[in-house]
Amino acid sequence: MKFQPDCIVEIDLAALDHNLKQVQARVGDRKILAVVKADAYGHGAVAVSKFLLRRGSAPIAMLCVADVDEALALRAAGIRKPILLLTGCPPERADEAVHHRLTPVVFDRASLSALSRAAGQKRIGVHVKIDTGMGRLGVPLSEVADFFDATREHRAIRVEGILSHLADADDRQFTRRQIADFKRVIGTLNLQTIPPCHIANSAAILTNEAAQFDRVRPGLALYGYSSGSPSTRRKLPVSLRPVMRVRARILMLKRVPPNTSISYGRTFVTRRESQIAVVAIGYADGYPRALSNQGEMCVRERRAPVVGRVCMDMTMIDVTGIPGVNVGDWVTVIGQDGRQPLWADDLARRCDTLAYEILCRLGRGGGNPRVYLNADLESS
Repeated sequence: MKFQPDCIVEIDLAALDHNLKQVQARVGDRKILAVVKADAYGHGAVAVSKFLLRRGSAPIAMLCVADVDEALALRAAGIRKPILLLTGCPPERADEAVHHRLTPVVFDRASLSALSRAAGQKRIGVHVKIDTGMGRLGVPLSEVADFFDATREHRAIRVEGILSHLADADDRQFTRRQIADFKRVIGTLNLQTIPPCHIANSAAILTNEAAQFDRVRPGLALYGYSSGSPSTRRKLPVSLRPVMRVRARILMLKRVPPNTSISYGRTFVTRRESQIAVVAIGYADGYPRALSNQGEMCVRERRAPVVGRVCMDMTMIDVTGIPGVNVGDWVTVIGQDGRQPLWADDLARRCDTLAYEILCRLGRGGGNPRVYLNADLESS
């Protein structure tokens, strides 16, 4: 008998390709650095990267991951495309970066020295990160000139790119300041040739052409979302299609009388005779516990509220009044259920988080099997 999982993550590669086309339409001839960190936001970094590189409708110049381990997973899968390490390379892993031909982002002199020593007589390409207002990784604006002087002290170091990161792409005024500071500091550098520059994330790609420079770094947009609310997504100049759909089976149906408590802590008590469905997904599978008594799931093209606390591997929903519900039916946790959509940003709004977190949680949570749809898609 073939194994039938109770919870499944479906990745629609046709939607991924559609979103890539939308990005390309926005950026023209600028080269695309596809962000596949955090296991491609829960969509599966290896499968997503291979699809983008082999069958995607727009050329990918580079893949962006968080760290060395994420890069090595791509290399182990046979991917030879340039890979950018967005959080840099710890000095103790410089040998691996050189050996596997990775491109670290650099922002401190210790990393420069370690990479130079590891490269020896070879040369290693790096991208220098400048902090223009994110307050996270990056060379402070006042130290950029000195840092570039330091790169010249290491013959093995070749600066192949300059980047920064937008702190709030929806704040036009602050973004303009970041872009202006980025341009200004680059213009003061004593460089014969300015390497490719990039600062635009998904939000800037979709709404701010001034931020696009030579390269762009789409992440969330590839997976079908913008950084704003569902209403913001509907106002975008492009049409994005969410790539991930998560479904789980109904394990049990029970009709209970009024004044019946549901789940741990008795935080929900029925006010009427109710039909409760026990669904095979919980916080161990990535479904946020914060959706207790807050979330919804789709059953037979209708939304059903989450009742009681989300458990480790089960969640209860109220399906009273929804006809034809049976044990074994699939419930849509996120995705399109017939004519009824329920997307990650809908869930995020209900538990005061971001679509990024919902996708990463559900895509990677609990080891639920991923199924890739339209894997044989031919680019057009």
